[in-house]
Amino acid sequence: MKKTLTKIALATSIATFSFGALAVENANFDATVTVQNAFTLTNDSDLNFGTIRASADTSGATSASITVSSNPATSATTLNGAASIIAELVAGSPATFSVSGASAFAYLTFDLTNATGNITSVSPAPAGTAFFKVSAPSIRVLTGGNANTNLDLTDLTVTAGQLQVDGSGAATFSMGATLTTSNNTDDSTTLDYIDGEYSGTFEVTLEY
Repeated sequence: MKKTLTKIALATSIATFSFGALAVENANFDATVTVQNAFTLTNDSDLNFGTIRASADTSGATSASITVSSNPATSATTLNGAASIIAELVAGSPATFSVSGASAFAYLTFDLTNATGNITSVSPAPAGTAFFKVSAPSIRVLTGGNANTNLDLTDLTVTAGQLQVDGSGAATFSMGATLTTSNNTDDSTTLDYIDGEYSGTFEVTLEY
């Protein structure tokens, strides 16, 4: 009787061991991410208003202007005042820029706050000498997700006023602007332009 009980207990013990032997393995892994908010914006060529004949209003308030279009295929336009003149002698050209390293098909927003201002004679000039004012920048997308588009810069918060890059994160665009003569009433100009180069440094900003 004792032998029978021993065999039953042994059988029960083996059965319990067989069903309870589950193998558990663990493996560690890393989670990584790379952030690249930066992209590259390059000035490929400067804004050139060409060679002009210019005369400022040294006693009144009139001004003359020349507008270089952001579209390289469009000729510049001039507007003269009663006592101020701009005449184009050699055509100018818009500034050109390239973008690379942005995320595919992203829209980039312009900040043109520092894209306007004055340009003055590179050569020394007496106080009161006429200078030029750069204003009304315009942008045309040359290559990219919205290539061959003149952007609407009146509202930079919508896509109509933004630059879209292509699938490789690249784009090119050009920028035109208006050059205006100074005058006596607004700018205390008392002396007319002297021959030579006039220059100023400006800034274009792009951001996601």
